[in-house]
Amino acid sequence: MSFGVRLETIASLVPVGVAVVDVGTDHAYLPVLLAQQQKIRQAVATDIAAGPCQAAENTVAQYGLGGVISVRQGNGLAQVAPAEAEVVAIAGMGGKTIINILEQGAEQLEQTTRLVLQPMNGERELRHWLQEHKWKIVEERLAYEANRFYVVMAAVPGVEQPYEDIYYEVGPRLAAERPDGFVDYVQTLLHKYQGLLNSMNHSVAAQESARYREFAERKLRLEEIIHGN
Repeated sequence: MSFGVRLETIASLVPVGVAVVDVGTDHAYLPVLLAQQQKIRQAVATDIAAGPCQAAENTVAQYGLGGVISVRQGNGLAQVAPAEAEVVAIAGMGGKTIINILEQGAEQLEQTTRLVLQPMNGERELRHWLQEHKWKIVEERLAYEANRFYVVMAAVPGVEQPYEDIYYEVGPRLAAERPDGFVDYVQTLLHKYQGLLNSMNHSVAAQESARYREFAERKLRLEEIIHGN
């Protein structure tokens, strides 16, 4: 079975030999992929709803991995013990939802050595939160699937100096490494800010606002980053 570029990219940021929790597991494809790659000792696959948990149970049974992967229904990390959460993966959710899960699961994260996160949006807010709560982003990767880019980031406990504002948007490691697809990805961010500015151009008050200036500055920096500056 092909798990797709997005899940393969998430799996690539999980170290070998760890216990992993996959929050919002849906069909448990990520822990199954990790088990097939022989990267994990054990996994807990959690989801808040009964339907996805049943689908996850079916997938785990299909691959004969019941001895490695435990499926539990619950909100975020609530059903997980700290010792089980050596690596926590949260993928396919908005940045604010990921932040809420991390905040509510502070006790379960006490022994966590790595977070692997794939937000669907809100990357800027998530990077700010990680930095403010002493998580250092050590790796970032891009995955292109189904006509859109996905950002995957790995963070470990640690203190990091604040970035220039635009790198909360682009990603400090992505900007430093400029992987395949990076320029096209930054173009999507550029188009977002151009659209915001276009909508604000219909109002003189909006054009004179601090928000307008902020968006214009970000658009300019994105253009500079595309050209390597």
